[in-house]
Amino acid sequence: MSNQTVYLLFAEQTSPFDDEELIDPLVGIFASRAECLRVQKEQPEYKISWEEREVEDADDHTIESGDTVYAYHYMATYRPTPDGGEAIELLSDAAVEDIFFQEENARKKLEVGDLQVIKVGELRLKGDFQIIEG
Repeated sequence: MSNQTVYLLFAEQTSPFDDEELIDPLVGIFASRAECLRVQKEQPEYKISWEEREVEDADDHTIESGDTVYAYHYMATYRPTPDGGEAIELLSDAAVEDIFFQEENARKKLEVGDLQVIKVGELRLKGDFQIIEG
């Protein structure tokens, strides 16, 4: 398997659980550092940060905008939100263990964690990506 670098983007903001608490959720995955800089410039009201990560199973595929990837989080938990819904605890603990390109490889991790399904290049400032629970 070959690795390829992507950029995990985070946006510091007020927690949906506590107005006095700040969180730094994963709000997108991008294929280039230039895209991260663009988002940072377009969203000055957020403290935008990012980190480079390797996609574990991209093989010969070049990850680009529009591709779907899977962010694996180890043993995430859920909390009720003030509006009566539920939010994944990932909003306050944005630790991403691995990024996968192939869904079947990502699903092997579901016994001990959860996956977020993320379209590369899509920005969701609330961090509300589709969740596949383990």
